[in-house]
Amino acid sequence: MSELYDVTIIGGGTTGLYTAFYSGMREMKTKVIEYQPDLGGKVSFFYPEKKIYDVGGFLGVLGDDLVADVKEQALSVQPTFVMGQKVGAIDKQEDGTFVLTSLTGEKHFSKTVVVASGLGTYDMRPLDVEGSHLYEGKHIHYTIQNLMQYTGQKAVVISENRVGVDWALALEDVASAVHLVNRGSEFKAVYENDVEKLKQSGVHVHMEAQVEQLEGTGVELAGVVLTNGEYIQTDHLLVYEGLQIDKSLYDQWGLATEKGRIPVGTDMATSIEGVFVAGDAAIFPSKTMLIASGFNEAMAAVNSAKSFIDPKAKSQVYSTVIYKHLE
Repeated sequence: MSELYDVTIIGGGTTGLYTAFYSGMREMKTKVIEYQPDLGGKVSFFYPEKKIYDVGGFLGVLGDDLVADVKEQALSVQPTFVMGQKVGAIDKQEDGTFVLTSLTGEKHFSKTVVVASGLGTYDMRPLDVEGSHLYEGKHIHYTIQNLMQYTGQKAVVISENRVGVDWALALEDVASAVHLVNRGSEFKAVYENDVEKLKQSGVHVHMEAQVEQLEGTGVELAGVVLTNGEYIQTDHLLVYEGLQIDKSLYDQWGLATEKGRIPVGTDMATSIEGVFVAGDAAIFPSKTMLIASGFNEAMAAVNSAKSFIDPKAKSQVYSTVIYKHLE
């Protein structure tokens, strides 16, 4: 951990992964620190089985496939990955380098930093039902990753959000039965065409209901009891009841913020010299919250980091140079 890196990227989502790739192309020693146990960020959590249309060159690409491709791209330049760590402090040293300290005390040393952690670190809200901890991981899930594990299985999705609707519609193609339980009287932040798809699907929708009790052995889940007394046999529960988001880290790191995000110019430089930002964490005039935008910002941030380390370096590298390097 005492090794000094040229660039340390905070965040292992699609923007962070592409930042790592481009940093490698600029021949900088690169480390990625990710809070979650897996790479992929919000795309892996929320859109693994949903098509994404804002990335050039793809007429719609599944979230899981996009993450796999960007991860493979990043791995080609051999960055160092550190998983399951949350950066609690970024301290600039007298020599201009940085020490990043995780909440568990690990220290990471870097010449520059790129923040690619989106709107902050987040955890899924856990299912608040007695005994749920007994089934988490095997029968209770907070993401729909690895869709094929539900083939021929009975699934219950618990959500009042568009994410839950997406999950239920995706599961319908592989599961033997799908139920969607919504505590409210309508779905939140959902598109009209998705509501229509839901009506035309074979998903069993339960409105104004909640899971009150889990039925099973404590090892194997058999079913759930709803607040209206209805019993549903199920093998798996998929839960999306919102996020617990920590946006305060940017302030703790000493960065200037604006409504929980980091204001930057076209060079993606933050208020701390040597710290740059890319992706949803950044805010500037005409900012778009698209995955493709994060890739462009990643290149700008890395080019700025390269110039910060070596003012005589080229301001950017071109695609033909990158491809030659890969060959």
